Amino acid sequence: MLNISEVLDRSAEKWPDKRFIIFDGREVSYSDFRERVLKWASYLRRKGVKYGDIMAVFSRNRPEMLELWMAACRLGAVYSPYNFNLKVPEIRTLVSDSRPSLLFSDVPLPEVGVEVIEFDNIRIEGADERIYGTAPDDLATILYTSGTEAKPKGVMNTHLNWYAALLSSVHDLDWKRTDTFLMSIPAYHVAGLYTFLGFMNVGATIVLERMPNPQEIVELIRKYEVTYLIFPPTLYIGLSQFLSEPLPKVRSCISFGAFISGTQFDAVSKILPGAQWRNYYGMTETTPMGTTLQPEDFEGKKESIGKPHINVSLRIVREDGTDTGPGETGEILMSGPTVARGYFNNVESTSNSFREGWIHTGDLALRDKDGFIYFVDRKKDIIRTGGENVSSVEVEREILRNKSVAEVSVVGLPHPYWMEAATAFVTPKKGLALSEAEILAQLSKTLAGYKVPKRIVTVETLPHNASGKILKKELREKYRDIYIGEGQ
Repeated sequence: MLNISEVLDRSAEKWPDKRFIIFDGREVSYSDFRERVLKWASYLRRKGVKYGDIMAVFSRNRPEMLELWMAACRLGAVYSPYNFNLKVPEIRTLVSDSRPSLLFSDVPLPEVGVEVIEFDNIRIEGADERIYGTAPDDLATILYTSGTEAKPKGVMNTHLNWYAALLSSVHDLDWKRTDTFLMSIPAYHVAGLYTFLGFMNVGATIVLERMPNPQEIVELIRKYEVTYLIFPPTLYIGLSQFLSEPLPKVRSCISFGAFISGTQFDAVSKILPGAQWRNYYGMTETTPMGTTLQPEDFEGKKESIGKPHINVSLRIVREDGTDTGPGETGEILMSGPTVARGYFNNVESTSNSFREGWIHTGDLALRDKDGFIYFVDRKKDIIRTGGENVSSVEVEREILRNKSVAEVSVVGLPHPYWMEAATAFVTPKKGLALSEAEILAQLSKTLAGYKVPKRIVTVETLPHNASGKILKKELREKYRDIYIGEGQ
């Protein structure tokens, strides 16, 4: 038997009176949280939930989401949270794909093809101590990928996947019982579930925020003396522009989804003067293991994603499957006990991505001579222009050296002469103006001519998904006709 709800049992036994979850000013101890999970288990049994049933959730962050996950696991059921940004037709698509038994929601929903129960209308009572004897390979979650490029796929993460991920939280990320973690990451995202489980495992305190808000983040950090932050770069950069006084109690920060450029990092580090920094790379399909750049290596390798986690085997391979040499770009493959079983109800995608024990990530990277890994680009984001291949990430890094740029995304757009034209979309820092001519002049000094974008487009905001990643697909769709009529 291997059931991740036992992590809560052990933590509640060790630290029954320790503050566990803080939400909207309310504090819940480990023992009280476990008691609520047992009441949820009783409620689910009365609703007829059994082993293998899927529990869908559509909600912003709230403790009930996390209680429900642990309760579902105790019954051998599968937890499947949906992105709260989805529209009703998209919810219906996921319901049709996974056929959940129930859908718990934070808001009223129209008919979506399954019984919908609003959290605010539920009364839980009683307590059910029973726990189903799940096998290591039984599913604990089905997490739908963000779908930045295509229809979302349901990743099947097992109880073993989640258990194995806990090793890295201590060994690679240094999570401690004395930490207070601010969980602004959505609890429907793999990173949100991982941080909840990992900080619970070590007996830490979690301050749960309903949705990320820079002003509220600062207030919560100060009020509860938060020590650990995990954000995408956009949130750190936003805080640096919003905040004038430093946050000295924060001891550790992780940046995931992209790296923070040099000038931006200088501003961010001023407001977090006591923090150790880590860059993180991972994915839903690996629960979400991958690589981390450690604090002792950060100063000299800021643009690296580091080295593999302790529970990950990682290769960078050429198109023929052979391993690349130092400085040579190839695709990242990962193997280990955190690699998911595949995609739910999707044999074709599973067979394409999960082969011979390895997940083929579709991400391109290279290793330097010291073994540090650098993310190059998504395979599908490589821009093919005039017979040359251009890494959008490489161009983005150069543009971010401009002190007036807050965010940038470079995509390839259809062009009648170049086939694809590299096009940069940039947002300015607060109170600053951007000059297309200045950026192009800067790039012409550092990049080969074919890598320089054909246009620099200034926009107020860039589209993001729940994890903070920029949605390049939306930019491609919105601006696909920008070069119509140009001959060269």
